[in-house]
Amino acid sequence: MAITEEKVIRYKTSNSFEFFIRYFFKELHGRRFVMNDHHNQMIEILEKVINGEITRLIINIAPRYSKTEIAVKNFIAFCLALNSKAKFIHLSYSDTLALDNSEEIKDFIQSDQFQRLYDVKIKADSKSKKKWYTVDGGGVYATSAGGQVTGFGAGKVENDDEEIDDFMSYIETARGFGGAIVIDDPIKPDDADSDTIREKINNRFDSTIRSRTNSRKTPIIIVMQRLHPEDLSGYLLDVEASKWHVLSLPVIKDDGTALWPFKHTIEELLDLQNANESVFKRQRL
Repeated sequence: MAITEEKVIRYKTSNSFEFFIRYFFKELHGRRFVMNDHHNQMIEILEKVINGEITRLIINIAPRYSKTEIAVKNFIAFCLALNSKAKFIHLSYSDTLALDNSEEIKDFIQSDQFQRLYDVKIKADSKSKKKWYTVDGGGVYATSAGGQVTGFGAGKVENDDEEIDDFMSYIETARGFGGAIVIDDPIKPDDADSDTIREKINNRFDSTIRSRTNSRKTPIIIVMQRLHPEDLSGYLLDVEASKWHVLSLPVIKDDGTALWPFKHTIEELLDLQNANESVFKRQRL
């Protein structure tokens, strides 16, 4: 069998989430993805989710630091590339944001660049941004964190007889990944000081969201900026901290340097902090 360039790229994008991101970002956007250490930390921990090492994950990071690009759009597209049966529920603080992300993921999968490498087909009658399916039964359900989630579960139904042997490779494990609940910024910054809205989101997580997993092994991923001590991250770490793995990525690191100098130098961050310390502390750290 001839080894073609497409086969090599498919192998590399299948075996490395980082390469997948770099390759498709350049193909789809015409420019390279500026990778930084904090991106690599997110990629590494998301790969642990795919491998089944982590089932409850919180990533706390400032806005505009590629959290949605990596942890939502590329993560879901990557997982569907490896297993077109995977099912995802995607939530954000507004329907508009969740539906826009859902549409971008669908466009990603239907792009010529993706289709050249992966045989993942979306059902012809899946016209909705809110809920769409692959021909193999996978797909995405997108809505607001405070909205209803009906008729759709994330992940695959657990099979008690199915075990993944320790010797299985990353790609073999990843191809069995059944999906996840992916929450991106569950509360709007302007609503963070509202006890009523915060409690609604936190209660919705307990009463509805966590019950939409198809098995106890289905991961739940929360990616958000910290806005209040009692936001969803704070609430979960208060009531069940031992169940959650947390990756905290403050824009000013412990050693006093900038998290991503390409985005903000330390001087720019200190200027922002001095201009409005309370806003900076809530939305940047």
